[in-house]
Amino acid sequence: MDRRSFITKTTLGIGGVTLSYLTPPFIKNASANSKNKSSKKLLATTEYVGNISYNDKFMDRTQLDELHKCLAELGVTRHQWIIYTIWSIHENHPYGIDILEEAVKSAHAYGIEFYALIKPFEECGYRPVLPHSLPFPEGAVAFKDIRGIKPQASRFAAKHVDMCLKRRPGTYEFHGPIAAVNLVKDNDKPTSIKAEHLSIWTSKFNNGFVKYSGPVFFRDSVESRTNFPKWKQCRVLHLENLKIPENHTHILIKCSLPDNDDEFKNEYGKIIELIGPDGNIIPSTMNTGPVSLETDENRFYKSWLARNHMVRYMEMPEVKKEVHNADRMKAHYSDFYNYDRYYITETKSLTKDGYVAAVCGKPEYLPGNLHPIYPEVREHWLELTKYCLDRGVDGINFRVANHTQDPEYWEYGFNEPVLKVSGGKTDYPTIMRINGDAYTQFLREAKELIKSRGKSVTVHIFAQMLAPDDRPGRLSYIPPNFEWQWKTWVNEIADDLEFRGVFTLQPWHVKQVLETIIDATSKANKPLYFQGKFHEMTFDGPNYRTQEELDMISDYSGIDGFCLYETHLITKMNKNGELILSPDIKNRIKNYISKSDE
Repeated sequence: MDRRSFITKTTLGIGGVTLSYLTPPFIKNASANSKNKSSKKLLATTEYVGNISYNDKFMDRTQLDELHKCLAELGVTRHQWIIYTIWSIHENHPYGIDILEEAVKSAHAYGIEFYALIKPFEECGYRPVLPHSLPFPEGAVAFKDIRGIKPQASRFAAKHVDMCLKRRPGTYEFHGPIAAVNLVKDNDKPTSIKAEHLSIWTSKFNNGFVKYSGPVFFRDSVESRTNFPKWKQCRVLHLENLKIPENHTHILIKCSLPDNDDEFKNEYGKIIELIGPDGNIIPSTMNTGPVSLETDENRFYKSWLARNHMVRYMEMPEVKKEVHNADRMKAHYSDFYNYDRYYITETKSLTKDGYVAAVCGKPEYLPGNLHPIYPEVREHWLELTKYCLDRGVDGINFRVANHTQDPEYWEYGFNEPVLKVSGGKTDYPTIMRINGDAYTQFLREAKELIKSRGKSVTVHIFAQMLAPDDRPGRLSYIPPNFEWQWKTWVNEIADDLEFRGVFTLQPWHVKQVLETIIDATSKANKPLYFQGKFHEMTFDGPNYRTQEELDMISDYSGIDGFCLYETHLITKMNKNGELILSPDIKNRIKNYISKSDE
């Protein structure tokens, strides 16, 4: 279709949103001073990697037009495009086009404004972690730490790992060999495990473990251990007088007891203690389990995304050569124990799983979570902003939420420049304020740049800035130890705001958080858009959750629009290669529009 031949449709009024599971008095009170339905907007966000993955195809100009035709038909007036720097898709599109620039042109041809959505802290992919023994040539565009290689990284972050959020001094360093290992049970009941059931395996890396054959003294005791919310007596198995080589920092304890129950279990953060020569506990990081080559082949090496000019690390000649050597890859995955995301209070069972393993030390940095205290980091983010502005976007939307997570996230954000400003203080209020000031400084600098181009600024407010995640055992999606100065963003920086994170909160906390945000945005006369819960949205439907949200939209004062997140969930390629819109979503929104017009 010739973009110039398209006649822009009249904007359809899709209202602000609330949740069906909020209490009726909340909805009733909200409707008392509701805004006119026609003032409310419908937004949509695209995570391009999702569209590629779901359709098994990169987009060309025709499919971009088809996407915007679908969005215009739906009534979307703003399209937001997530800019991922960890992938090479924007610098190396296989169709030889500047995908962002073409997306902007296509949106404008259909009368839709177009925003770039930048996630400053999302400069590292959260999976997978690959074996240490894979090539890591000089200049590798990836991260490497005590856990393994994280292959998805932005060029800047991979080059400047030391500018990522740093762990608190004295909490991650490892000095000296492992002299003993304690296995700690969550109660003091006797265990069937004997010395003959346990074997010790060690390695320099997180693969290729060799069986330890040196001296070991085994004993069993009952000792006090902390167990939130109070101390308790625990059964402890001691493996002492070990002579493990100092460079063997990875340790694996195998249990051969023919027992498939949870007789010997404890929390991830408490089931194993590595002891140094001085008798003190060595900081250590638990792994999450063995990974086979077949597993990683299916989820990564043979991934359509990974092998199609997407992961810079995988494009390096040394890496390609190794990955294509079947025998070498089998060796890399010999006794490979991965480090996936976990929460330290999750339960780990020695008897059921048959092993427990850890590495000495803690990761020194949160890879991909760059710290804005560094002028170089802020300039890097501003360059990304310029990149988007140069391609004609109408605005920039900044989101701090990301997928770089750590089981001990509260220990990060203590970089040297921060400690210099704090005068050496490491208390949380001081560190959080300094970190928060640095991010707000970046937003101020970004606003000056964006406004110099005559464009608009949107800022995300994430639920966890105001309330903890209500889901048990979940890690934080936002960088730790920042004072998120969102009221300053509302009053002084943003032209409008987007709320994200309803999926993390119980209904009563949704009510508290939304009312708190609306109080600020209403006083500042700034529009607030609500990002709907996307985890339950599918092309075929039935999209009951979206329907519930739309049913509550029209009378909710203080929320000015609803954001459909993400477009790959509501569109797909048909057999003819054409992008089509979800009939279920289309009908639900059409019914809502009809109801609103009555």
